[in-house]
Amino acid sequence: MDEYKDFTFDPKNFPVDKMQTFVKDLHTNNQHYVVIVDPGIAKDKNYTPYTDGLEKDLFVKNRKGEPFTGKVWPGLTVYPDFLNPNTQTWWEDQFRKFLQLVAIDGIWVDMNEASNFCNGECGSKNTPAVEFALSLDSEYQSKTLQFDPNNPPYAINNQNTNNPLNTKTLDMDAYHHGRDSNILVYNAHNLYGLTECIATREALLSVQPNQRPFILSRSTFPSSGVHAAHWTGDNHATWFDMYLSIPDILNFQLFGVPFVGSDICGFNGDTTEELCGRWMALGAFYPFSRNHNIKTSDVPQEAYRWDSVASISREMLTIRYRLLPYLYTQFVLTNKGSKLPSHEIATVVKPLFFQFPRDEYSLFVDRQFFFGPALMVSQVFESNTEQLTVYFPPGQWYDWFSQEIIISTDKGVNKTLPTPKDKIQLHVLGGNIMSMQSPGVTTTECRKGFFSLLVALDSKQNANGILYLDDGITVDTGNYIFIEYSAKRDRVTGILDVTAIVRKGTDKHLDLQTPDLDAVNILGITKSPTKIVLNGDTLRNNSYSFWHDSLKINELKIKMEEEWKMEISL
Repeated sequence: MDEYKDFTFDPKNFPVDKMQTFVKDLHTNNQHYVVIVDPGIAKDKNYTPYTDGLEKDLFVKNRKGEPFTGKVWPGLTVYPDFLNPNTQTWWEDQFRKFLQLVAIDGIWVDMNEASNFCNGECGSKNTPAVEFALSLDSEYQSKTLQFDPNNPPYAINNQNTNNPLNTKTLDMDAYHHGRDSNILVYNAHNLYGLTECIATREALLSVQPNQRPFILSRSTFPSSGVHAAHWTGDNHATWFDMYLSIPDILNFQLFGVPFVGSDICGFNGDTTEELCGRWMALGAFYPFSRNHNIKTSDVPQEAYRWDSVASISREMLTIRYRLLPYLYTQFVLTNKGSKLPSHEIATVVKPLFFQFPRDEYSLFVDRQFFFGPALMVSQVFESNTEQLTVYFPPGQWYDWFSQEIIISTDKGVNKTLPTPKDKIQLHVLGGNIMSMQSPGVTTTECRKGFFSLLVALDSKQNANGILYLDDGITVDTGNYIFIEYSAKRDRVTGILDVTAIVRKGTDKHLDLQTPDLDAVNILGITKSPTKIVLNGDTLRNNSYSFWHDSLKINELKIKMEEEWKMEISL
């Protein structure tokens, strides 16, 4: 930014021509570029977004009817009024001009509570209470009560003290445009970030109509998840804050904001090698995964700064990238799950009691969570600790790394497991089928990798799973493939049937150009098969292997859009 002004580039350190080359190189490598846009518009008569907005009367007003003046990174600022319908066209114009300069891929909207370095309007003094007419019960006479929106007759915990409501934000008696009458900030404060996200999404769709917008917002409100992702704000580099990230991301699933994560390794304060290693392992399983810290930190925390952190980061992020088809399917379910055959809306991550609502002990577990329906994540949250007690609800559980059964139980069990600093506990719940692809260093590269299935059988030797595939870019595409996988063992014949039922979107003639399904790995088989038949053809003995209750079948070359049936004789 040029002096922190939105929609600009620093002409000395980040000139436009060099930024164009930089972003072009990123795109050549199938990488993406996301920039910050804060709502505060610099109050500068030589700054076009300000002068245009001022001319069109698009900024939040103070009680005198003038543009409310706050202060954030560029200095004195005004704030777009996103409740004013005329603001949308102006906001779109700013993005259109900005994207013509540099082909950015996403917007990070920060400071949108709205944040303000002053307490209320900069330079203003405390003003007397605003008078509001309040009609009381009919047995009383109507009368006018004194009411100050910045200091209402009740106190709330604002920044851990009972501060006035305009502390580090706008005055509550400032106002927005309203259809019939002005709307006090007092009544609309919590909507500011949401309305900015809506306006930003519509602006990006106007400029790039064939591309799904990526927006990351600090401020949210119910329904923000329809428009934007979220990170949980300025946390601290502490073990306690790493633990708190789990209830944070779980709560936001309930709020309808599934694409959420916390700043890995901590934003404020200085992290440590051990804390950052543990946190990178955990954060690889956040829906939104990002290492981020304050620029004034004395300890840089990029994963490569320590060999141990780099190693665990590579291993865990490789797992995340292998699981992208599985993860993407969970996101689709949060968005359109009820519109897909036989499936309801889901969450991307979930607490244990969501998966086991009748298991009373699961209600109290807040240090473990499910990544999708199949993978349980458990991590250490104390320094100098290399063992972890993991709670296993009823079921058959597999260790992700060894792929062996770790426990099979009909009631919940605590089990203490060795968990050195370079390890995290990952366990697969039997009864699930997980879709994976060969990992790469970008999502584009991952989409070119062969598919595989991890079939984790339950104690009855059954399992189910789903996969949703589309182009990953187009908005509301009708070109998709929805696959339902199942594994079921016949109690009479002993044959294990593994099947795929495929349904396609409304646009059935476009080719998604998906790679083939190359391998199926089945966990929980107790003996080597005598024969495997795929769509009527018997597979060669050298195309599969059996080891430690695990059957791996390779070189299948099954088209993803084709249905198939595999019969495994045991």
